[in-house]
Amino acid sequence: MLFLLISCDVLSAERLVSNASVTSLKVYETNDDSVSVWMHINGSGRIGPNPENPEVTCELWTNSSLVHGSALAALMGKKKVNIWYADRGDKSHWCKVKVIEVIDS
Repeated sequence: MLFLLISCDVLSAERLVSNASVTSLKVYETNDDSVSVWMHINGSGRIGPNPENPEVTCELWTNSSLVHGSALAALMGKKKVNIWYADRGDKSHWCKVKVIEVIDS
């Protein structure tokens, strides 16, 4: 017998944007010389509701070089992406990209 366990907390805390286009990347250098990237999806700087506060839409941000590199590759190659994002902890318009998947077409 096979049992599948799904955590409702994980599912409710993340959202998926599927078959989307990365249309712009705004890259900012921070005080500690790291990089913070604001992703524009489907021509907009904001996307869907914040998973923790549906009253606000999200700006998608990342500090991950892997997410940034994948987003840049998708933008340059005009590829579609699936993006999983979550609240960054303050239930505001700031959301964090958890995973980006470039769709090979």
